[in-house]
Amino acid sequence: MRLTEKQKAVLLALTNGWQTPTQIASKIGYHTASYVNLPLKVLIREGLAEKKPDVRGQYRLTPFGAYTKDKATHETKR
Repeated sequence: MRLTEKQKAVLLALTNGWQTPTQIASKIGYHTASYVNLPLKVLIREGLAEKKPDVRGQYRLTPFGAYTKDKATHETKR
């Protein structure tokens, strides 16, 4: 799977804990949540992130997303 730079940045900002788009955007250095909305949708569709079912607007990594994040982190360090 090939991720765009935006998608990769959002993936690397996500954690196993629930976060809002505003929290994710601030980790990347953007002040608006709209920057992360489209990349989040793609990450959810690919199974890398999930949306909290009972609360609106909270996201976290899936186990596959955590694996992919670790892999992307190691590739970036090379």
